[in-house]
Amino acid sequence: MSLFFSPSFACSSPVGFRSVRSVLVALGSLAAFLGCEAAVEFPSRAPAYLVTSPVSDLETRVVTQLADYAGRVLGVPARRVARLEDVPAGAPAIVLTLARRGPWADARVAADSPEAFSLETRRIPGRDLVVATGRTDRGLKRAVQRLVMRSEQRAPGLVIPDLALVERPWIPRREWTLCAWSPELVRGLFHNPQADKRMNVWLYSDRQVAAYVEMFDWFGFSGSQLMDTVANYAAVGSAEAYHGRLRMFTRALRENGQDITLWVWASQFNDFGWVDRTVVTTPQPGKTAFTDPAVRATFERYYDGYAELAADVDLLIAHFYDPGTLKDRADVFNYMGLLRDKFRAKNPKVKLGVDFWYADQEVGYMQQLVEHGFKDVLFLENTMPHTYPPGRREELHEAAKARGLEIGVWGWHTAEIESDQMPTMHVNAQLLSKFYREMKAGVNKIHPITYWSEMEACHLINIFTMYCAGQLLWNPDRDPDELLREVAEGIWGPRNGAAVLAALQLIQDTRTGPSWDTYWWSLPTHRLGTADPADDRRRADEAIASLEAMETDASYVPKLPLPFPPATFVELMLPHLRQLRAFADFRIQFSALTSDAAKGLSKEELRVRANAIWKPIPDYSTWIGAFGPPEAMTQEKMLMTFAKEHGLVLTPPDWMRWRDAHRQLQSLQERQRAVNTPLQVDINARHLSRDFFWSVEKGRDRFQLLIDQGLVVKTGATTYQLANWENYRGR
Repeated sequence: MSLFFSPSFACSSPVGFRSVRSVLVALGSLAAFLGCEAAVEFPSRAPAYLVTSPVSDLETRVVTQLADYAGRVLGVPARRVARLEDVPAGAPAIVLTLARRGPWADARVAADSPEAFSLETRRIPGRDLVVATGRTDRGLKRAVQRLVMRSEQRAPGLVIPDLALVERPWIPRREWTLCAWSPELVRGLFHNPQADKRMNVWLYSDRQVAAYVEMFDWFGFSGSQLMDTVANYAAVGSAEAYHGRLRMFTRALRENGQDITLWVWASQFNDFGWVDRTVVTTPQPGKTAFTDPAVRATFERYYDGYAELAADVDLLIAHFYDPGTLKDRADVFNYMGLLRDKFRAKNPKVKLGVDFWYADQEVGYMQQLVEHGFKDVLFLENTMPHTYPPGRREELHEAAKARGLEIGVWGWHTAEIESDQMPTMHVNAQLLSKFYREMKAGVNKIHPITYWSEMEACHLINIFTMYCAGQLLWNPDRDPDELLREVAEGIWGPRNGAAVLAALQLIQDTRTGPSWDTYWWSLPTHRLGTADPADDRRRADEAIASLEAMETDASYVPKLPLPFPPATFVELMLPHLRQLRAFADFRIQFSALTSDAAKGLSKEELRVRANAIWKPIPDYSTWIGAFGPPEAMTQEKMLMTFAKEHGLVLTPPDWMRWRDAHRQLQSLQERQRAVNTPLQVDINARHLSRDFFWSVEKGRDRFQLLIDQGLVVKTGATTYQLANWENYRGR
């Protein structure tokens, strides 16, 4: 114990205060001690002193990150010393330590979490201190990240405000899920050449991947859930190429001291742009999918491929439904065991997880899994609130508690909409805050949640929501509005952060709203835009003007590691603001149209006016899914509903019809690649509309355009084939 001061004898500990009082009086330091919490100021052009003796590679990495940040802010390299006595008299210092290591270790740091930490400013005789204590090196990492995020780059240089934090995470294991899709290949249906390639993480260099992984670590996630699917293989060309990219992520995650989960399509080995004609999933009569040799060979081959990554992962999640080809639950259990055993043969420590997505009633499925020997398993409920009627989550947690089973959450669509469907830039801070608090106050008290993942689908554009998710999974009581301000200023600084924050707030207000009910697109309570489209338009104009005029503040050092410069994120945000502005314009015009219709405007005048305001919301360079941008989809729905109500026939713009027809054509070309004879397409085939979430009439209209252009030719009463099908035939 230090003779004159130990952090465990903090101001908050009256017993400690009494025990050292005589020493302090003898030193003439009582006045200084009574003001023990205070801001710590590091002046510019003077080095910041870090008192540290790192042992592990991760601890050294964390110390280096803090030293680099302080050095960039202050303009001179930080200096590392092993003892406080080595710091010049009167100079402030940052002490970095671990629990039970040396005199400065804070005994209050929780022992049950490796990420627990304390972070305090201190005034001791002769100097000001910041003391960071981690339970482990992972906890020290969290302390340093919080220290940087709370720091202020202002006179006299770098200021650490009063801090007195002792924290541990709400959810022990928090992961961001690297979603499977790519922006150019939309769900394996068609290609979108104008999508901004900077959103395609599969094109990143090793340094960009490292920065991307580190960025999510700083957001507060303890690991990543990587996905292994044939959709990924289609995006990059082969399983081997994709696994090479995944290993870039696993290396970066390990170097950053993070957990790694692999989530696999356990019974889907074709489609979504991937064509493997050797795949067999239908058993012969008298056989099951598990006993049929051809089906078994397919599963064995793909499982062996997945297991190539076994040594790199801690948790394996088997996903069998939607998508999936197995119909018999017994086959699911047999193949689940086979998959688990293949991974454990290469890595005995791998834990198995099973998600409940589209697996029918969760409690029954969980009970069946236990009966088939799958007890030491992480069972994963999904997040979508409207899929859980009152009492259903409670029943699941009660059942898991009664059986002594571990329960986690597989977050899907809560942070953003999956990128193969109707992705866009969302800001879901308020939604997540509300939902997480409800879960913490509700089912988490019945049986605690040990794992939580959130889907990270569109990359880059939704980092703001993901920052809020990472922080709220650590502490759901944090203010979501404050978190948005924190991430905006953390990247752009106080000079530009306010303009970015205004844009984020606009996107949250117009695309998400305060809750799941206003956000989820299939609910009757969903809405796009606020109740005042004119105000939406005004705010969009202001946000666009501010971001277009923004110049990077060269004097500011971003607090978060980024794979691209801050200006890139502004560039990616602007098309979304323009979509919001265009939709607000449309709503203003549509409101005038409906008002005039109520006054008795003639059908012909209504038709002309409706066609005139149908200026489809552009895709721009955004990541679109099979359904297109939400504003464009909603705009068309509003117009079609209006036309039906008034007996009108509206004419979509010619360019829009051709664009849609071309996407439909590409989907047929993709289907042709799976067979080596002419693919026969019935004009009434549901996939002509279903794949794009179109009405049947719209699907037929676009197909008629293909007929009229000679791109498909008639082969039967209602059937057609590609005119140049040979170009796309399977081998």
